[in-house]
Amino acid sequence: MMKLLTKIRQKSYLAVIILIILFFVLFIIQNTEQIQIAFLFWTIPISRALVLLGTLLLGILIGSIATIMKGIWNKTATSKSDVEKSKIQNKILEQDDVITDMQSERLKFKLSLEEFDTKSQNAIDRIDGYKKKQRITDAELTISIADLDDANQSISVLKTEIDRLHEEIEARELIEKMIQHDLRSALIASASLPESVLSDPNLTDKQKIIVRLIRDSGEKMLEILDSSLTLYRIEEGTYEKEFTTVNLFKIITTVVERITGSHSNYEHEISITCMDADGAESDSFPVTGDKFLLYSIFMNLLTNALEASPQGKPISVILSKNKYCSIAISNYGSVPESIRKTFFNKMVTSGKEFGTGLGTYLAMMMVKAQNGNIELNCSSPEITTIYVHLPKA
Repeated sequence: MMKLLTKIRQKSYLAVIILIILFFVLFIIQNTEQIQIAFLFWTIPISRALVLLGTLLLGILIGSIATIMKGIWNKTATSKSDVEKSKIQNKILEQDDVITDMQSERLKFKLSLEEFDTKSQNAIDRIDGYKKKQRITDAELTISIADLDDANQSISVLKTEIDRLHEEIEARELIEKMIQHDLRSALIASASLPESVLSDPNLTDKQKIIVRLIRDSGEKMLEILDSSLTLYRIEEGTYEKEFTTVNLFKIITTVVERITGSHSNYEHEISITCMDADGAESDSFPVTGDKFLLYSIFMNLLTNALEASPQGKPISVILSKNKYCSIAISNYGSVPESIRKTFFNKMVTSGKEFGTGLGTYLAMMMVKAQNGNIELNCSSPEITTIYVHLPKA
């Protein structure tokens, strides 16, 4: 269909062109007649068709020139108009920028105003909070003042009670010192008098045994009194340390002889093994300490071991040197689980009819007073070992 329309259009154009050519030829044939054209002094014969064609061409030329001039004019006017338009558009854009800046400043001012309002509200809220806290603080201050008054009254009462207790303690200490002094004098006499009695040749063997028992009891009571006095000084921090080099092997041997002599109803073998730094057996084990404290320590520890060990079971004492002078006392029988952690505390005892719980506590305090250490070891089943570590001489 499109091809058919295109062909018809082409043929129409051709027919129109041919028709125009035919009219033009007819116009020329009809106007071949010559006419005279006069201009000033000249007369020119020319075909009327040419005159008409010239006039037509002249009109076309004038029209074309007019059209061109009009186009140039319009173009110039359009150019001026575009310049004016551009200026106006620039002014409009400038005004738009000014308006945009004004709107931006207005928005900033609005945000600043909102922020100021928020801050003002926050400040008001904080002030209200401070006022509320101030009210609470005033109330708490009132309560605190009342509590402080109560505390001052309690402190005053407590101070009075402390003063009274100090007076009682001082009085008790004075009484204890008097008792210890008088009791010690009496015990010294009871321990020294049997010696003079034993020198009497008229005593029978039985009487001598009784006198020796009286002497040993007096000496033991004197030792207990001296130990309690020393423990009191250690606990109060008034014990004066005067340490010297002491042969601990000799002290422990004396303790063992004393124990086995006074505990004839016990059937235990107490072995003492003393080794020097090279591991060889020796009869000398020098340590730095106090002779009386060391005697009291091992008297209490060995007595406890003897009382805790089953009948007929041996007790061993091993003296060895490493970083410290270490003494290990081992006996059969285990310490109950309930008292292992508090074994060296005061008044801790188990399974003894007349036990006071002071023996291990006394030993611990005296060991520490000599810059040493003491520990309980129950790692071996049915065996209890106490380790004492003392500074080397």
